[in-house]
Amino acid sequence: MRLSIAILAILLSFTTATQAQTAKKDTTTNEKSIKYRAEIGYGQVFRHGDFTPTFPYHTLKGGLNVEFPLSLGFGIETGLKYSMGFGKGFQAYSNNDSIKYKYSGHYLDIPARATYTLPIFWGLKLFAYAGPTFNINIAHKHDMSEVGNPSSNSLTNPSNNPFNLNRLNIQLGAGGGLQWKNYRVKSGYDWGLNNLSKNKNRPQRAQGWYVAFEYEF
Repeated sequence: MRLSIAILAILLSFTTATQAQTAKKDTTTNEKSIKYRAEIGYGQVFRHGDFTPTFPYHTLKGGLNVEFPLSLGFGIETGLKYSMGFGKGFQAYSNNDSIKYKYSGHYLDIPARATYTLPIFWGLKLFAYAGPTFNINIAHKHDMSEVGNPSSNSLTNPSNNPFNLNRLNIQLGAGGGLQWKNYRVKSGYDWGLNNLSKNKNRPQRAQGWYVAFEYEF
């Protein structure tokens, strides 16, 4: 009888250990699997430089992010996102002249970021990321029109002339957020590193903030 109980106890212990090991292996495999996420968000981009209006570009973003987990919560993230920027502004001068601005643009973002994820409690996770983003200018339109005492030379730019802007904007950014199950909210800021203007006498750089919602597949 005692022998049967001992054998039964050994079998139960072996079964429990095997199940625990399998669960641990499955969890580890799941944590290291590639993460695919759809993103949609809103932000504002500001251009800074001499003779450059600082009115914000309102941007709507959407796309796909892919994260490659490494170990200890660290990972690498990339993806492809489309953004549409638009806005308008008004600037007055002392001689009773004023200028109306209207602008729009279409862009692609390719991030290359280091990520860190920290599980906390109740299934919640904190995450942070930092690294460059390569912003590609697909199309850009910038119209200006004078109000008050218009000069003989029209300032309107109807030909989609990009005002001699470089198409590549290299940005360095950082951000973070909170994840619950498959849902993530995040916010971040990007600083433009290179001169967007081809005119070296009128340099300008772009920087801005954003908030976004992600769903993990």
